Amino acid sequence: MLRPATLTALAILALACGSLLGLARAGSDIATLATLGPYLTRLIASAGLQAALSTLLSLVLGTGLALALLRRRFPGRELLLALLTTAAVAPTIVIAFGIVAIYGRSGLLGSLARSLGAEPPSIYGLHGIVIAHVVMNMPLVTRALLHAFEREPGERRRLASALGFSAADCFRHLDWPVIRREAPALAVLVFLLCFTSFAIVLSLGGGPANATLEVAIYEAIRFEADFVRAAALAGLQLLICLALAAAMTALTPKSREEAGAERNATRPDLFALRRLDGLVLILAAALIAPPLFSVAGGLGAMTTLASAEFVRAAVTSAVIAVSAGLLACLLALLLASGARRLPQRSRLPDLAAFAMLGLPPFAFVAGLYVLLRGFTDPASLGLVLVPLVNALMALPYAYRLLAPALATSAQRHGRLAESLDIAGWNRLRLVEWPALRGALGAAFAFATALSLGDFGVIALFGGPELTTLPYLLANRLGAYRIEEASALALVLVLSAGGLAFLTQRWSARHA
Repeated sequence: MLRPATLTALAILALACGSLLGLARAGSDIATLATLGPYLTRLIASAGLQAALSTLLSLVLGTGLALALLRRRFPGRELLLALLTTAAVAPTIVIAFGIVAIYGRSGLLGSLARSLGAEPPSIYGLHGIVIAHVVMNMPLVTRALLHAFEREPGERRRLASALGFSAADCFRHLDWPVIRREAPALAVLVFLLCFTSFAIVLSLGGGPANATLEVAIYEAIRFEADFVRAAALAGLQLLICLALAAAMTALTPKSREEAGAERNATRPDLFALRRLDGLVLILAAALIAPPLFSVAGGLGAMTTLASAEFVRAAVTSAVIAVSAGLLACLLALLLASGARRLPQRSRLPDLAAFAMLGLPPFAFVAGLYVLLRGFTDPASLGLVLVPLVNALMALPYAYRLLAPALATSAQRHGRLAESLDIAGWNRLRLVEWPALRGALGAAFAFATALSLGDFGVIALFGGPELTTLPYLLANRLGAYRIEEASALALVLVLSAGGLAFLTQRWSARHA
């Protein structure tokens, strides 16, 4: 008999394949990638280069920031953690707007450079894409590693203090094993997020030289109506992502968790790296805060949002986001529970979780729409598909946060629970819930905030009967109503930030 986790994984993979088949059936020609020739090679090379650079910088900076936050307790720490979560889940259109507002020729730094007699460089191109990706993905790496570090038994830190470990010894024996265990999955996650990036590349790419497969799929659907080519490109992208997910599983070492009750033991390197930690914290704040705070100009235009249309869009966004967040956490829990029980060689839960990163949201939704449009009207279909697809797109984030927590619980208490015949609901409530509470709050915040700011899915179904805040923001930008657009962007950032702050308080209370 198949376990629920296996059924969930198979259902997700079947849904992904079904959407591609539905998209391919909308065309009339046989799908082929051979006609793309060198263009396809250039697309993959371009996407791979910017993704590799973005991943390397995000991992290095994110690891340094996680270690600094692990060692330091200071006023405003929770606010900084909430700011990190906000940057990770903020709508990409808001991040792109903020990057241009700060680093663009007419932005804050560009104006400052001109006032000093220097010509500011253009933000458009590979460097602009990398900066935006680091702003969005470095916080994700930081939060994931910080959760992993905080799960380590405090007895190890107490033993390190008793043995007089130096800062180098602490990194080698306390920090590096955690980084080595978590880095492959985080690297693959960030690489796939950058490799499949769409809005950032489209906004800051500066031309076809920096295009990605995602952009080519969008052009095939939006401008050429070539659904067969779009399905073939999406299938290729899905295969690449699944191959990377399989490699990630093979490279991730088996965890060596130990039982421990103390979590707040002091590290022996607490005062050895104060200057380095301070520099890392200042650099992270300087990189992340300006693009987010650039939307503060919408504060003066908040009165323009006093309308029934805004209230309806806000309520719709909240309902969709909460539904998607709950569903993403449920699916992640099911997959993570299977990953801890299945043999190490089984990669099915990982493949199912990361498969969603390989499918463009608009191609995924278009394929499902083609398959299901004959069963109900488009408006009713949108009410079901938008939360579902948003949940699936947020699934890799939630899975990455919940799977290590469940694996840790299984390593520490699994054999004892089995010997006492504790299973099912009782095991979840008594054994795993204490380890899951903090990670579950962070996963729900990520999934809900991502859904709150999503535009790729609602773009297909949006209209007078189904309007969300990102859809309203896009309409205001299209109509050149910049003041209202700025106010809507501010509402989205504040909503994500408030949710992240409350969730951080929950996670800290139940760590």
